[in-house]
Amino acid sequence: MYNKQQITGWLFLLLLCVAGCGQPVSKKEDTMINWTKLPDLPGAADTVSLGVSAPFAGVHNETLIVAGGCNFPDKPVTEGGAKRYYSEIFALLPDGWKEIGRLPRPAAYGATVSTPEGIVCIGGNNSDSSWGDVCRISYNPAKGEVTVCALPSLPSPMDNLSAAFTGQEIYVAGGNENGQPCHTFLRLTLARLEKGWEQLPDFPGAARVQPVLAAGESPQGTCVYLAGGFQPIRNEEEPIVPTDVLAFDPATSTWRQETLLPPFKDGANRTLTGGCAVTFQTDKILFMGGVNYDCFLAAIARPIHLAKAEAAQDPAAVTRLRAEAEAYMHHPVEWYRFNTALLQYDLSAKAWSDLGEYEQLARAGAGAVIQGNRLTIINGELKPGIRTPQVNQAILPQK
Repeated sequence: MYNKQQITGWLFLLLLCVAGCGQPVSKKEDTMINWTKLPDLPGAADTVSLGVSAPFAGVHNETLIVAGGCNFPDKPVTEGGAKRYYSEIFALLPDGWKEIGRLPRPAAYGATVSTPEGIVCIGGNNSDSSWGDVCRISYNPAKGEVTVCALPSLPSPMDNLSAAFTGQEIYVAGGNENGQPCHTFLRLTLARLEKGWEQLPDFPGAARVQPVLAAGESPQGTCVYLAGGFQPIRNEEEPIVPTDVLAFDPATSTWRQETLLPPFKDGANRTLTGGCAVTFQTDKILFMGGVNYDCFLAAIARPIHLAKAEAAQDPAAVTRLRAEAEAYMHHPVEWYRFNTALLQYDLSAKAWSDLGEYEQLARAGAGAVIQGNRLTIINGELKPGIRTPQVNQAILPQK
């Protein structure tokens, strides 16, 4: 027998198919965004500056702050290198990056929001475990002092999740909960911390590991928008990489399908898995970065296809799939086709705009921070296992 959650998920996927293949996107031909290279993020005290993936990143008191993250400092993962996690907190000051403190423990793959009181680091994991810890990093530039204080913990350990902030409320969605891909959606009201995290209705459809989340002002009021992510193989079922954007309306406490991600020019699907989303001018969301739909789906589906080929005693398919798996980590950066487009979704017009293609965005697991019309991209992967220490900033057109 099928359970209620399975039936709901299948019906939701059917709805997506009926809705169409994609949404039109207008090309802003007069848009040319110039990028500036900021100082590279330094390495930990005993490592070179290799860059990190999945750090915590935000801004407080006009100061860019980056904490944690992970990389392979000794040798590449393709040579058996071990992933290392970091606890250092760095601030970008007028004379460059400076280490200003430490997280309670080395961490990556959590979620971050910037609030007036500091940047809030939520969940995450390292090589030992994942957890539900939440802390706030506050920086006083006049005194050069940093404060790290604990906030209410998540109900369960979570990693590879996403977060958004609006007003006095922090929302988190997706990722792994207790080690399992989830549909979890939570809210913390900063003005009522004593109440802790509130369980909100799960988002529909597939689970979403490594999604993106942002909040903005729509014609219906403030809403929260969820995109990207993936549901890995579960119970011998094919993995799912969603291509839609969901919206949650806090006024009605309901989810709806907002739109579909615009496909590529050749009609190929697009995903934002491992990408970034930031709110721009209150009523627009910028989506960027992340993996290529076709390359990524083929990689995460390969184990189940190999198992089926072995069960069917298909030696040609087994040989091909094993060769693909062996080669996957060894391709050049260009082969993975990480997303270079800067997409803007207008919440009032419900319309997509293409703001151009930029190689600075072709990263997965990067940090993205917006200050007014300044968009900063911090580190991330150029391909699986390979990070960049670069920090790049763009000035966005305000029209």
